[in-house]
Amino acid sequence: MKTARKYPIVVVKEKKEYWAYIPDIPGVYGRGKTAKKAKEDIRQALSLYIEDCLADGDKIPVSSAKIVGVDTLSIAVGG
Repeated sequence: MKTARKYPIVVVKEKKEYWAYIPDIPGVYGRGKTAKKAKEDIRQALSLYIEDCLADGDKIPVSSAKIVGVDTLSIAVGG
């Protein structure tokens, strides 16, 4: 029986590309020219990661992260 799991993702824009990652699962990333494409890419990457876990008999990670807010940080640098 299939069950649904939810994983918070972070999507950031760097220059002309978007990157997505899952804080609970280091090494699983997505990227694309749009945020939507990055999300699609990380969904595929996560699916492959889960397939590998199942094939190797490893446990599928459960998310422990809770999104409490999204913000930016400014800091002064230089002399």
